[in-house]
Amino acid sequence: MTKKKRVVSKLLLLVLLLTLISACFLGSTFARYVSDENGSATLGVAKWNVSHGEEAIAVTFDDLSPSKAEYAGGDSYDAGSVRKKTTSRVAVATISNLGEVDALVTLSVGDTPTVNKVESADGTYEDDVIAGLFTVTLYTGTSDAAGSATAYSDEIELAAGTGIVYVFAEVTWTSDDETVFGDAADARDTWVGQNVTGISYTVSYKAVQNTEKP
Repeated sequence: MTKKKRVVSKLLLLVLLLTLISACFLGSTFARYVSDENGSATLGVAKWNVSHGEEAIAVTFDDLSPSKAEYAGGDSYDAGSVRKKTTSRVAVATISNLGEVDALVTLSVGDTPTVNKVESADGTYEDDVIAGLFTVTLYTGTSDAAGSATAYSDEIELAAGTGIVYVFAEVTWTSDDETVFGDAADARDTWVGQNVTGISYTVSYKAVQNTEKP
């Protein structure tokens, strides 16, 4: 009986040792390696900076004059006889792209100019009638030489960091239209010359991103 107990005790001890050995293998040798670390990454945002350096773009044309030509259409309206006088080009703005992505710039002229009149001006002609005599044309170029600029017609591409465009404007005084022409147009032009000191326009631009980084 004592012999049997010893055998049983040895068997239990062997089973316990095997269990401990197995646990060691399962707990260490066959375990997954897991590493926990903390780190940080910085995301750089491409700089966006398209500016003309002022809060608003406004241009005023003064010392305006109509065409000195006589109306050649007689007593009826003749589109071929309409008289026009265009001013020289005036510098409006310099728009620069100082950012890190390319830009597309669109220009526009306000629909309603400001008519600057003398205090004694009567109400013979309303401001919208006077404003209708004048039209503005924008020109753009890569230098500050107005003579080398071309008529603005579409979006302007400004390269990142180096893109620059010079904006100019000219105004055309059209004396005759389908309802007022000839002597009546001369009378209107004379009134404008006596009572209007200048026409002011607002020129706006919109810049949108044109490339991506990286």
